[in-house]
Amino acid sequence: MTAPLILCVEDEPSLRDDIAFELHEAGYAVAAAADAREALAILESRRPDLILCDILMPGMDGRGFISHLRKTHPDLDDVPFVFLTALSSRQQVIDGRIAGADDYLTKPIDYDLLRATVESRLNRMQRLRAMPGNRSGLAALDRLAIGVVLLDAKGGVVHANPLARRLSDEAGIVLGGRIAMGGEDGRKLTALIAALISDEGVAPEGLRLDGEYHLMVVGMSLPARAHHDDAVAMLILNGADGQPPPDNATLGQLFDLTPMEAQVTCLLAEGLRRNQIAERLAISGTTVAFHLRNIFAKTGVQRQAELVALVLSVPMARSEI
Repeated sequence: MTAPLILCVEDEPSLRDDIAFELHEAGYAVAAAADAREALAILESRRPDLILCDILMPGMDGRGFISHLRKTHPDLDDVPFVFLTALSSRQQVIDGRIAGADDYLTKPIDYDLLRATVESRLNRMQRLRAMPGNRSGLAALDRLAIGVVLLDAKGGVVHANPLARRLSDEAGIVLGGRIAMGGEDGRKLTALIAALISDEGVAPEGLRLDGEYHLMVVGMSLPARAHHDDAVAMLILNGADGQPPPDNATLGQLFDLTPMEAQVTCLLAEGLRRNQIAERLAISGTTVAFHLRNIFAKTGVQRQAELVALVLSVPMARSEI
């Protein structure tokens, strides 16, 4: 059986040698690099099973390296990435998570903890890849006309279908081992994910990211019977030029909605608030609330976020031009 390959990127020679020795002793193959440039050269011909990387390095630092990988090597998105850092402040940990790292180890390195971290991360990936129904189930998600991201109990990305990856890239979201995004939108997305993976779980929650590329995100906690391997939650992504919500006529036929009820539903799915819908349709807020009560009764949902999730989960056939 081939030993798992660990790529170690560390600019301090003595520490790099010590890490390589400890990993060799534990039964792993090791590819060592002094900086990001050497690491990228190694990746041209070898695929690691896990990457250990120092944060502070000359030239491209660790955060720049992982950002570069996420953009140029999507085939490595499932490879666990662990930061090595001499800085263990709360902000450093947060910055590492935002950059997309799966874990981090502080210097001086505790080698027992190093071996345990490597073993744990590799075992998790092995379980994911070995699940009998895993590939066929995920292949079905890849064919959907909506962006879908599956999350594990720690908020890590179990799987993201091609449309989700395209929409995320356009919106500035990094889909690495964990989801990362800067600014206020990033904080809102992080809060949504934290709620989804909580022990209590939540009903479907809608979130509109208002950056340069508008994106509607609907998050849902998955019931146990619907789990794909380690996934406990799902994000549905709908972008400006991505999967559109069904039109008024389709919604009316699907849920027996009146034309006005269908129009209100469509505007909600586009991300408009109640007062904006009232203004757009030239009706009062009270009238919007009246229509919403009827819509909830007909669709079987109880909250606006659940309604948006329901609408966005209806795949629409695309016209071939």
